[in-house]
Amino acid sequence: MTRYVSLLLIVLFLPVTAFAAQRAVVPVWPHLKVPQNQRVNVSFYPVGRGRHIRGPIRWPTLRIYLPSAKKANGCAMVICPGGAYVEEAIGLEGYRVARWFNKLGVSCFVLKYRLPDGKLPPSGVPWPLQDVRRAVQIVRAHAKQWHINPHRVGVMGFSAGGSVASLAGVHWLPGNPDAADPLDHFSTRPDFLVLGYPVISMMPGITHPLSHAKLLGKNAPLEVDQYFSSELNVTALTPPAFIFYAHDDHAVNHQNEKRFYAALQRNGIPAKLIEFKHGGHGFGLGLKGTDSTGWPKACAAWLKKERFLPTK
Repeated sequence: MTRYVSLLLIVLFLPVTAFAAQRAVVPVWPHLKVPQNQRVNVSFYPVGRGRHIRGPIRWPTLRIYLPSAKKANGCAMVICPGGAYVEEAIGLEGYRVARWFNKLGVSCFVLKYRLPDGKLPPSGVPWPLQDVRRAVQIVRAHAKQWHINPHRVGVMGFSAGGSVASLAGVHWLPGNPDAADPLDHFSTRPDFLVLGYPVISMMPGITHPLSHAKLLGKNAPLEVDQYFSSELNVTALTPPAFIFYAHDDHAVNHQNEKRFYAALQRNGIPAKLIEFKHGGHGFGLGLKGTDSTGWPKACAAWLKKERFLPTK
């Protein structure tokens, strides 16, 4: 274990060229001081079109995918795979997506976040939200080293990973220059969100029941459901968002996407919502032979329009 810890800490400070060559994995919590965490080892298994992780997850990590130096444009995304807070589709909704966006010059960081177990930790902050906040801080802290613009750092999430991403967008923390931990000097607010067929709401009749049960428990108080329903917590400071889903998605109620989009519009936040005809749920980069394969290019066009990607 000591050797493993030492290796992770060494990797965190490797030069950028080593990251590009090795696609390094770094710990989300420096020195592995994970707050309020009793998780054990993780297991990987193949499912359909990619590899999944089934928890419990003890060590949250970021797998780094940097574009070539010639293509890098300063834009970065932390990617949160989905899986109903039971597992993480880290291949389909993580590694493959990162490689596609690398082609556009976007630096990507696939987050393996801790899976909740049906109740909030003593802090009241779910483990996945703790981890995605920290991931954004890590990316900003290494912005110069990784050739990233710290004002163009987004969070992408799919399904329950979309819940993680949207919570990062509505419940973010400002940087604290007086904090003892240097990473806390950086804000956790994403500059933009990309949400694929996301679980947004925790409200009865709208939420995805399994995701709700794993994140908050089956009988969470109404005020808890409301606080963790991102559509009810949008403000004028919520980041711009690109949202997409398929009409034939029978897993997540479409009101999740529609109500979040409406809340963004009411607050004057730039946003785009796309409904594809076919794709079902969990289509990653798109289900072959359907119009859902068009979302990556549509997303790239939106990122250019909002000036997160260069227009030329």
